Amino acid sequence: MDKKQFKYLTEYSILMYLNKYMFIQQMELDVFAKYQNTFTEENPCNIYFILRRPRISADPEYFIVGEDFIELKYFIHIKNERLERILRVPFSDLPSDLRMETEYPHNFVKFIDKEGNINGYKLAVLVDETHKWNGPKEDLLDFEVLYIGQAFGKDGKRTALDRLSSHSTLQKIYSEAMFRNPDSEIWIMLASFEQNKVMSMNGMVQMPSENDKEDTARAAKFFNSEIEFTEKQVINFTEAALIKTFLPQYNKEYKDSFPNPSHSSYSECYNLDVNSIVVETDTRESRRWLYSVDKPRKIDGEMGLEYWQHGLFHFQNSEDRYKMFNYEYLETEDKSG
Repeated sequence: MDKKQFKYLTEYSILMYLNKYMFIQQMELDVFAKYQNTFTEENPCNIYFILRRPRISADPEYFIVGEDFIELKYFIHIKNERLERILRVPFSDLPSDLRMETEYPHNFVKFIDKEGNINGYKLAVLVDETHKWNGPKEDLLDFEVLYIGQAFGKDGKRTALDRLSSHSTLQKIYSEAMFRNPDSEIWIMLASFEQNKVMSMNGMVQMPSENDKEDTARAAKFFNSEIEFTEKQVINFTEAALIKTFLPQYNKEYKDSFPNPSHSSYSECYNLDVNSIVVETDTRESRRWLYSVDKPRKIDGEMGLEYWQHGLFHFQNSEDRYKMFNYEYLETEDKSG
């Protein structure tokens, strides 16, 4: 039986991928905004994630100094449990008389030598940086996505850093977390996303010959920069796609309305005949998953990349247009004859 024909040989997608990101906590926002060089005017932070993970604390009674390492014990708090972990941190030229001090709630540690020189570290940073380069995989310290938002001012210069210090949703999540989940900590991931254009052109797709010229013209338009989105449009449909991917607990808008051709924020995707949008978050560098109830981590042994999440949404759903990335044209046959 002949394979089904589609209207075009080529289809086009917009890929939004996580380019730069930083995990911080609310108390660090002002200092980070003042001294950071991760985000710039050319590559601003306009998307942010509000995250949750278990609280950790250091054991003030456990500290070992080796020739090229220090070792400490910390606890991961899960409700009424304290799960014990040992952290060995590589260091060079360590004095043998080095000691550790930590005060309640034991989330900050100081290393002090006999001359009184002090090096202080936030425990979470020490743990995360050590796990990033070596040490065991620790799923309990992955980040649960509670909220995804954007900040974009009328002049396009406002960023997530400007907005978050007084953000009402962030304050609400902090308050509820302290009341309902005192065993957890709230984190923020500041993020910038880059845009790529993707074209699917496969000789296995069958198309009516009378559509040749139109199909060629569409390809030229797509790659000759005639399809351009404003920065505001890009941020809007990136935020919407991320919300639809993770379905965070504290988001309401976009959960059930994306994609929708009547929505002003991304109607241009329909007007420009974009087939689909893909959003990707790749956090392999930090060795921490972003996850939610509706977007869980990859199970060990399951196909896929570690610490990589994605969402795929099609704008074109008519029967004569094939969906990208699902090889529909290999499977669909014309049942009419």
